[in-house]
Amino acid sequence: MLMKPFINYFWPVISTALIFTLAGCSTLSRDHSAAAFAAPTELSATPTNGNVFIRWKINATADGGVWIEYTTPGSDYVPLDALDSDSGETSFIHPNVPAQTTFLYRLQPFFGQPTKSIEITTGAAASNEVSNLPMGPIDPTNNVAFDRYRKYSIRRLASFSRAMPSDLTATLSAPTSVDLRWKDHSTDEDGYLLEVSASPVEAFVACALLPPNTTSFRKTGLPPQTKCYFRVRAFFYDKPTRSVSAMLP
Repeated sequence: MLMKPFINYFWPVISTALIFTLAGCSTLSRDHSAAAFAAPTELSATPTNGNVFIRWKINATADGGVWIEYTTPGSDYVPLDALDSDSGETSFIHPNVPAQTTFLYRLQPFFGQPTKSIEITTGAAASNEVSNLPMGPIDPTNNVAFDRYRKYSIRRLASFSRAMPSDLTATLSAPTSVDLRWKDHSTDEDGYLLEVSASPVEAFVACALLPPNTTSFRKTGLPPQTKCYFRVRAFFYDKPTRSVSAMLP
């Protein structure tokens, strides 16, 4: 199964006419940014047959997605799953929820444009193979070329797409382990999200949640002799939605 749990691991004098023109452009830019990064709305959580059915409305137009998070009163929020905007999903089922317990749910929006996917086929694992390769960033200090590439703000619509990572590569470090590397082009990301799929046209799932400025990751434990597709995105978090509550009888 490829759907592994995610890992938690910024003048001279100008004519009056020009001032009005620039002011109008600024307002237009703000309006476009607000629409692109609009928050989800209409969040609801409905107990049904031992599960909680969560629904919401998508309003943003920029690439990204939402983390579905839950908690009990007085505790920290725990992520359930990440759904990217490509999927178009507006619902989620939290299964097998204990009865007589109040749960709070919210959405944590994130925004960032993913790279094109890269394909790699894993090798044939020997029956006695034991990999000592650790999973995680391959070299946490591999940003020696930090200033070698132009960088852009991912939080501004005008530079949003240019903050996307580039030059994603994938190589086998063991029959069922893949080393992924990319270039960082964002100045103010909150982190990186690595995603995997069994097909370039099927849904991608989060397989690693990485800190800012990360430019590599080793994914281990992949199924042998399987074609895998990876992509990565720099992202920033927007404000989480207000929480809604649900309790099974």
